[in-house]
Amino acid sequence: MEDKDLKNIENQLKNSMGTLIGRTSHAILNNLQKKFREEGCNITVEQWQVLINLNNTNDQFHQQLAENTFKEKSTITRLLDGLEKKNMIKRVADTLDRRQKRIRITSRGKGLLNKLKPFAHEVQGRALNDIDQKQMKICQDILLKIYNNVTGP
Repeated sequence: MEDKDLKNIENQLKNSMGTLIGRTSHAILNNLQKKFREEGCNITVEQWQVLINLNNTNDQFHQQLAENTFKEKSTITRLLDGLEKKNMIKRVADTLDRRQKRIRITSRGKGLLNKLKPFAHEVQGRALNDIDQKQMKICQDILLKIYNNVTGP
């Protein structure tokens, strides 16, 4: 294979849909994490995502939370342990099955979310700068189709 062919393959991979989606997601999350650090917030973006999910649908089981945040159960366990140490969440035994724990966001967790909300809006605003509603809708539709193609039957 010639150098020209290798360069062509390299460029195709560099600009492939999967690579662009991954790179973009990574850049946005890194920007958000940097902003959290700059503001002195001792929380990871992954922990923040869990708090957002609990704030929207509180009182979830561990497995539900893993599914709702698209994370592995072991990853959720690690994230919950960190959030519990920071008093952002609490685990409460289920009334019907004491072996099961329900995960609840605390008032401290809600307070942190309110503090972080403007920073998340700032990063998102920068990411979506110069993208109009029509372009955004097209992008969302395409990404949803790609997601469904990858996760569907």
